[in-house]
Amino acid sequence: MNSTIIDAQFEHIKTEEYQQTLADQVQNHLFADQESGEKAMQTINDFVSDYLENGRHQPIDEWLIGRFNLYSDIWENEQEKIDTANVIISTVDSLVKNQLDVEKALNKGKTLANVLNTKLTDIANQNGFDPVEALKAIDEGLENANLAGTEMYLGQAIPLTPKIESTTPLDLARNVTTKAKINANLHLMAYGVRTIGERLYNAIKGKENRSQSEELLHILRSSIETAENKGVQVAMSGGVVVSAKKGWIKAGFDTLNKIEDAIERTRQKWDRITDLVLSVGEGWNDTRILDKVEQGLLKTVDVAAEKAKFATSKFITKVEKTCENWLKTKGGVMGARIGSFVGSMFSPAGTALGATIGGYLGEKGGEWVADKVVKPIANTARKVADKAIDVVADTAKTVVSKVSEGVKSVGEFVSSGVSKVVDFFTPSWW
Repeated sequence: MNSTIIDAQFEHIKTEEYQQTLADQVQNHLFADQESGEKAMQTINDFVSDYLENGRHQPIDEWLIGRFNLYSDIWENEQEKIDTANVIISTVDSLVKNQLDVEKALNKGKTLANVLNTKLTDIANQNGFDPVEALKAIDEGLENANLAGTEMYLGQAIPLTPKIESTTPLDLARNVTTKAKINANLHLMAYGVRTIGERLYNAIKGKENRSQSEELLHILRSSIETAENKGVQVAMSGGVVVSAKKGWIKAGFDTLNKIEDAIERTRQKWDRITDLVLSVGEGWNDTRILDKVEQGLLKTVDVAAEKAKFATSKFITKVEKTCENWLKTKGGVMGARIGSFVGSMFSPAGTALGATIGGYLGEKGGEWVADKVVKPIANTARKVADKAIDVVADTAKTVVSKVSEGVKSVGEFVSSGVSKVVDFFTPSWW
């Protein structure tokens, strides 16, 4: 595969044809059908609208449980409903705290690798596992996700980052943060996935209880530590969990019934809710980032680095919540088991869900000022995607120039590469 072919392939990815195909494939695999997608987004919209109208004026747990009361058919019992609300709220709280901690550490001159290593070492010491095992699992998960991304886009898996021999925690953390930046660019390439959110926004536009765009944009631009910023994420997550339990978002909780051990089934349920919340957080964070680009507060070239900061916060939160979920259901410490439980955060389905929600919120948040102040966020997303495509293309050319690869024609790429979308986005992690 030479540079000319890679350039041609990546230019094809920028086309409306490819992005439309990507969006169609992902939508078919993320939602049971078009109606289910609309129901899911309407439910998320209802949760956000009610939060803006009522939720801000009462304790968040009381409000969320009250909303859950409207869906009595999806809960096993009262305790499951309460526990689900608590998992959602505590995950959002942890994620925001970790985002703030990462930012503070970077402002003090530390690197992302330093922050990740320090945080995971502290969690490991508290929960009886080796931080190296967690870092190895995160590193492996990122590597597999990045290989899947290049296979989807190029028709063959290409490792975009070198393997390291060192197994010291700091070196592993450095490798993780390097791969996180590549992963961020791969995710940003998928502009088409975001168009699903825009489609679903347009499908329910004009229905009752549509979230107040101006208020949503105000919260979007507020500090991440505000109660309202956290509240919107809780509201969105509540809507996503209800939609998954309803079966509108595919396979959210289906396979739980196959787990015979009751304690293990409960633990996995909390883990999956955590993953759903983290996907929502990523979609919300992406929208915040794109809005900053629109305002001129952030350059397009810096978006991947901003996403890598969020990814570091997400890794830390995932490990924290995995340990908490284990303690709640099993008792005792995680020990050597931690490695096998942190890989689910790299699900392509979870990424697609976050991008879909981000596209939906971006359309809603920017709509009211579209012609007056800023361009629609969707247009900014496209510009960011094109820049990310160029970055990944340059990285791929650097890698393949060092090794002998089988040459694929552009024609082969179009026929085989696009078909990889189906496998790439199948939500096997749930």
